[in-house]
Amino acid sequence: MRLTLIQKGGAAELPLAALRLTTSLNGAGILEWETPYRGLMPEEGDAVRLEEDAGIFYGYVFRVEDDGRRLRVLCYDQIKYLLYKDTRQFTNRTADSILTEFVRERELKAGTIAATGVTLPSLLYENQTLLSMVQDALEETFRVSGQRFWLTDQCGSLTLEKAENLQSGVLLSGENQLTGWTRSSDIDGATYTRFLLLQEDRRSGFRRVTTAENAEQRKNWGILQYFERVDHSWNEAQVQARLAALKESYSDKRRSFTAEGLGDFRCLAGRGALCQIGDEAAESCLIEESEIEGEGGVYRMRLKLRVL
Repeated sequence: MRLTLIQKGGAAELPLAALRLTTSLNGAGILEWETPYRGLMPEEGDAVRLEEDAGIFYGYVFRVEDDGRRLRVLCYDQIKYLLYKDTRQFTNRTADSILTEFVRERELKAGTIAATGVTLPSLLYENQTLLSMVQDALEETFRVSGQRFWLTDQCGSLTLEKAENLQSGVLLSGENQLTGWTRSSDIDGATYTRFLLLQEDRRSGFRRVTTAENAEQRKNWGILQYFERVDHSWNEAQVQARLAALKESYSDKRRSFTAEGLGDFRCLAGRGALCQIGDEAAESCLIEESEIEGEGGVYRMRLKLRVL
């Protein structure tokens, strides 16, 4: 494991005493590290690169602590710069174009930003973080198309790709990394059995409600209702297409894993992995949260995964 501190005067590799790397689909990547070497003092804004066989993390120093024996440093990746609030309005924009605008404005570095293919007619955000705006636009894209895109920082490059393209190549099972796991399923969240769309124009008095149901799931789970206002100008075909997309995207229960095991720095949030419990068939999962920590080259990890 190599950690490199990059300052205006050059770059230097520092010895690591301990580290913790935390990544999440809902926030910035966080690298906390300690070093006994005090001959080079990190400063706020310095860049830090963590790598093994390949790059793992690239971010910037936000806090430095010195107790006379060790330096303790806190770093964030570029998504940190999307966690500041603003007020914005977008008309006829795609989620990827909104992200590209933020990348340019905040002078960030981008890698692959996939075209999401869905033009969103109107979005208004007041006093929200830039990240929450992007995530909302991606969620709206999912409602329309059923295509899920995730934003991650791939070792210094902001990346937007379809979930199936972000694979770690890792098989998680009791025969390799896993030392413990918990499997769960739930309908407590984004699972619905009835979908209701309201079209309303108060000036003309026009009002129409259109519904769709998943009858089989309703028998099992009761009425779990999704409600949304849509533009009054939509025709019947547009309304029905919206309902079909919602049913496709939000009718299933959510299945997930939490897992613990030997640290593998390929297992970062936003990447896919195969999970295999006992003799069961391996399931394709998305890593939603990852925490890897340790010292002396020995690392443990805790993962939260969603079954795809």
